[in-house]
Amino acid sequence: MLQTSGFLFGWKLEIGNWKLEIRNFVFLFLTFFLSYSGYSQEIISLQKALELGLKNNYSILLQQNDAQIAKNNNSLGNAGFLPSLDLNATQNNTISTTHQEQFSGTVKDVANGKSNTLNTGAQLNWTLFDGLNMFVSKKMLTVLEDLGENGTRIVVEGTISDISLSYYSIIQLRKLVKVAQDAVDLSMQRKRIAGAKVSLGAGSQLMLLQSTVDLNADSTRLIRQLVMLANARADFNQLLCRNPLTLFEIRDSIQLSVPRPYDSLLNEALMQNSILTAARLNQDLARLGVRQAQSDRYPQLNFTAGYNYNTLNSQTGFLQYNQSYGPSYGLNLTYHLFNGFNVNRAVKNAKVLMNSGEIEVQDAGLVLQTNLYKIHQEFNANLLIVKMQLANVEVARENVNIAFEKYKLGSINDIELREIQQKLIDAEYQLISSQFEAKKAEVEIDRLSGELLKRFTIYE
Repeated sequence: MLQTSGFLFGWKLEIGNWKLEIRNFVFLFLTFFLSYSGYSQEIISLQKALELGLKNNYSILLQQNDAQIAKNNNSLGNAGFLPSLDLNATQNNTISTTHQEQFSGTVKDVANGKSNTLNTGAQLNWTLFDGLNMFVSKKMLTVLEDLGENGTRIVVEGTISDISLSYYSIIQLRKLVKVAQDAVDLSMQRKRIAGAKVSLGAGSQLMLLQSTVDLNADSTRLIRQLVMLANARADFNQLLCRNPLTLFEIRDSIQLSVPRPYDSLLNEALMQNSILTAARLNQDLARLGVRQAQSDRYPQLNFTAGYNYNTLNSQTGFLQYNQSYGPSYGLNLTYHLFNGFNVNRAVKNAKVLMNSGEIEVQDAGLVLQTNLYKIHQEFNANLLIVKMQLANVEVARENVNIAFEKYKLGSINDIELREIQQKLIDAEYQLISSQFEAKKAEVEIDRLSGELLKRFTIYE
């Protein structure tokens, strides 16, 4: 035997001799999640969320460090334009016992003779010509710096997209919670009507039991939606690099933009898309790699200059004391006549890499064009579905109102009422889902077309 008694967010189940009182549990459970809507909590807008996320996001901070390294490396010295200047000093001390016999017949024996030598100097080396490799290297460093900045842009765009979708997901889930709550309220009204009919002798126990089963099903759906909402809030806080239990409130709705022509979006994407830009920059690197490999076919001319100071103090040998100092300078020309055809091999490999870079640009462009077309179709389709579901929800809601009046009069049964109620729930779910899917497509279109950063002034 199954007996039930239901009320808002609380009911009692009795199966045989086993009773489970879950009123307090459900009340506390829902109170915990509904506490997120308290008026004293932080009101957060999408703009503010993006400011927090872009300021604290760990992936952006790491990418910015990589970009800063690439910027630091882009210097004339690293490219080989500037000379190197070295200072060196050497002090040698020796103690030796010697026996010397000269051609004149003189014999000289020295025991534990000391010898001190000091050599100091400054040496300058400057490459004057290296087959224009230094100019190629400077351009490559500039491209690498641009790649670092573009990499930061890619991470920022991804972060903006993630935060925006998480923000709109919370709005969607709040609406779904409202739909589930309305479904519980409708089922509660139906249960009260069924209970009243049983009390008056005009209804059946089967109707009451069926209404209780449906109420429990709707309540279960509500609980699951609340859990999903709480988890979405935790994920949102994580994107903002905050404690997942940080309380906040969103008082916003999903506003959809007017669709733009595909051709206009494609032109913007081909010029601004970050992934395509990265492919083009890598192609530029590959082209410069060919010129860098070809520079080994030319001679290298270095200029050297220095200043040296040397002293010698010795108790043995031919000189007792010697001192010398003064500048030195000269040119050094190096030209590889033959190195096993390694230069030719390096040039051929560089040209293969350049060809690969061209293929990657073409592939990235085709993927971009395809993805943009598909997401543009999805956006337009969901906009159309939203319009249809808005009208459908109004009709379904009116049907429910009429059905409840008929149910009170006994003109329709429980099954018919439940079907009509379920159609309203399905229509509302379809509307909310289509709104969210359209917004997801809109955000992705902005990302693919390179317009995402332009919509926000928080990152420069």
